[in-house]
Amino acid sequence: MKRNQTSLVARVLVASSVLFGAAAAHAATGYSISESQEALIHPGMTMAQVRQLFGHPEDTRYYADQAGPTWRYGVSNAGLSGTYFAVNFGADGKVTSARQSVAMSLT
Repeated sequence: MKRNQTSLVARVLVASSVLFGAAAAHAATGYSISESQEALIHPGMTMAQVRQLFGHPEDTRYYADQAGPTWRYGVSNAGLSGTYFAVNFGADGKVTSARQSVAMSLT
């Protein structure tokens, strides 16, 4: 009986580790959003509010002409590959603007 309990605990630990690892890998690569979700973002929202709605951004960029970072999310149903939704933040950490764009390839 004790051996069965030990085996069950080991299986649960392994399964938990696999699930946690998959969730961590997904969070590290960022989330894709749909075009309909873009309308949820508006100026004045905080970084925490955007992250709560969309999750971790796929990419964070810093531009010299902007006071805060730009978070980019892949758009899952835009019809064009390389379509991103960019959320621009000010120095106060609040949304200043947001727009969809297509990344240009130089190949």
